[in-house]
Amino acid sequence: MPKLPQFNPPANQNDFRSGEEEKEKALRSRWNSNINRFTEQTIKNDPWDSVNQPALTQYYNPLNTDIPEGTKGAVIQWTAFPNRILITFPNVGQRKQWQFADEGPSDPNYSPRGPRGWQDEYCEWSVTRNSEGKITKVMFTCENREYWYTLWDVEPAIVLRVYQELVGSQVQLEDLYLRDDNGEPIIDPETGRPAYDDLNKWNSTTTNGAVHLVSNPNALSAEIFLAGQATVLRQNSAGNPITDKNQLINCSQYGTPNRNSDPTIGASVNALVRGTGQPGSGVRISLQNPVGLYIQEPSFDTYQLPLNAPANAQPSDYWKVVRGRRRKNGEDMDFILHAVFEVPEDQGFTVSDIAINGFNIEFGSQITQTFDIALAGLPLPQITPPESFQCAGFAEKPLPRPFLLRDAELVDAAARGNLNMRIEPGTTVQNVVLIAFNSDRNATIELTGAPGITATKVDFQDQDGQQTFFLTITASPDAPLGDRSLLLTNPDGSQGPAVFGLLEVVPPGTLARTTESGTRSLAEKSPVTSIPAVKLPRR
Repeated sequence: MPKLPQFNPPANQNDFRSGEEEKEKALRSRWNSNINRFTEQTIKNDPWDSVNQPALTQYYNPLNTDIPEGTKGAVIQWTAFPNRILITFPNVGQRKQWQFADEGPSDPNYSPRGPRGWQDEYCEWSVTRNSEGKITKVMFTCENREYWYTLWDVEPAIVLRVYQELVGSQVQLEDLYLRDDNGEPIIDPETGRPAYDDLNKWNSTTTNGAVHLVSNPNALSAEIFLAGQATVLRQNSAGNPITDKNQLINCSQYGTPNRNSDPTIGASVNALVRGTGQPGSGVRISLQNPVGLYIQEPSFDTYQLPLNAPANAQPSDYWKVVRGRRRKNGEDMDFILHAVFEVPEDQGFTVSDIAINGFNIEFGSQITQTFDIALAGLPLPQITPPESFQCAGFAEKPLPRPFLLRDAELVDAAARGNLNMRIEPGTTVQNVVLIAFNSDRNATIELTGAPGITATKVDFQDQDGQQTFFLTITASPDAPLGDRSLLLTNPDGSQGPAVFGLLEVVPPGTLARTTESGTRSLAEKSPVTSIPAVKLPRR
């Protein structure tokens, strides 16, 4: 009964060419580390701010769990159209709902804000129109941004290459740089190169391209966390199980209600763990490798081509899988990451001349109503029966919670890309920021899991309920390689648990920090002394 040797990239996508094998190896190693970290952090659940949020016993890590040969995945899927638009604007008419899904709702206070924030079902899209306003192409993506941050960390030129394949040759490397308020590139101290901006102009609109997901809720780490939290069985005050998907999401406090995705994922996972109620009918679960979100083939039976379409043409002819792949024999789902619905110009008609359910396609969102997004869980027999808990609530005395550890310049990028900080043995890194919550300025900071790492406090800020510790971190020459968890302890003794993997010790020569007498620092830069508030995500 083998353990999973390594988490693979979504859809087993390989963005490397001949001669780039070392970079591919680096990507696969870093990606495996990322998914392992998300998984281990998920298993801890959220005991810092909440009650009735226990450590997870029915969610497992495939890297350290025996998985019998032939174990079959459990597919969970939902409609790609953003359901909250239908809930929020029930009386504006279907056409206006389609428009809101494409272009953004009319309410300026609609949340989540930000580029494509409203496209929050783990599917985002961009629409191309001709001079007459007719749609010529719709680009759909369900690729997580964490993968793209990881790929950039390995080799920006490959990110550029894929952008140009998806969007066009007009994309330049400089377009993808993260920049400061003066427009200057922000340098990642770990790589010595400009950092990645996932909200660049080619990936932050609904017209210029949709390369990967950018809406705040559409994070892969959030998907994993949600699936994990959904393994906790819930009961009401009378001791009866809570099974309704909307009651369950509010009771467990995971994800966002009224979406198609979060309530469906949560209820489906919870039902698998609960089983029929008979002994041995429930399962423990993890997400199936390769972990990701995947577009499913549209249902084309409601599409109608125009009369001037070629006689043998089918609506499916104009659906092209660009990244990922369709399902193979015996598989229960497609593994599509990126797809395009486009009519070639020489066909003599446009996407807008095609109808769905009798209505010509005026908006890309009409197409999203005809396909699903899916993920797959991997169920295994339970070792111990799951305990049932009452609804989660806010802790009367929250515990100190480490949230993010990274070079000060990269706090925002680290929060979006979910990359952890790395350090080499025998080095010191200055101007490191630890974002924390519920923490005292005199809290003790420990990096646990192996010896050899010390954190020295240099400064402290407390604003808007967020604590920012400015640190210098040193790794001894004999510090063992691997992940370190971070534990905060307030002066009153309240603590933890530690957050897994906020720092990783990597082999010498991995990073590009400037070196002087064995010390790597940002001495040539002015220290950052103020950090904007980072909102704790509701995953």
